[in-house]
Amino acid sequence: MSLKPHVSITKQREAYARVKGICIICGKKLSASESRWSVDHFIPRAIYKWVPDKKTKELIESVDNIFVVHPQCNFSKDSALPTNQAIKNMHAEKKVKDTMRDLYKEAEDSIVAYRAMKQSTLDGQKKRCAICGKQLSLNNATMRRINNHKGRNRENAMCLCDKCNIRAGSPGQKRRMINKRQRTVPCLPEL
Repeated sequence: MSLKPHVSITKQREAYARVKGICIICGKKLSASESRWSVDHFIPRAIYKWVPDKKTKELIESVDNIFVVHPQCNFSKDSALPTNQAIKNMHAEKKVKDTMRDLYKEAEDSIVAYRAMKQSTLDGQKKRCAICGKQLSLNNATMRRINNHKGRNRENAMCLCDKCNIRAGSPGQKRRMINKRQRTVPCLPEL
């Protein structure tokens, strides 16, 4: 995984210093080399994209919500949504956890609304990837728009597995995948 360009190197360094160079997911030391970090928004950015709220966006994009972690740890986290238990399990000092609990409380309504939309979308797909049909759970499903020219809402949402989500990053590829899916996976609801 590479660095995400939407997070400045200054924020990444601040995040590294805040946790004293320890990965909050596994608790092991991170490399001092920035090129070996993966950026994690503990409360995912998808929440304010699907449930627009200016205050939630500011909280999610704040340096307090940004962590640098091992790429493999970030990948293993899947699309898990934050919980109080996840905050408790973080490998970080009490001060960092307390800050995350405060952020979580402030963004909780948006998190709950996003979780409900994602669960409803996943249930409508019989808990399967909308493209390949792979079995999914809430933690390993990524929500994407069906049509990039339409807004983010339940009617324009689909849940994908990691592999299909990566391939769907290209709008042309996503269109081809959806068209093929509608021909080959008839057991899933129409998109």
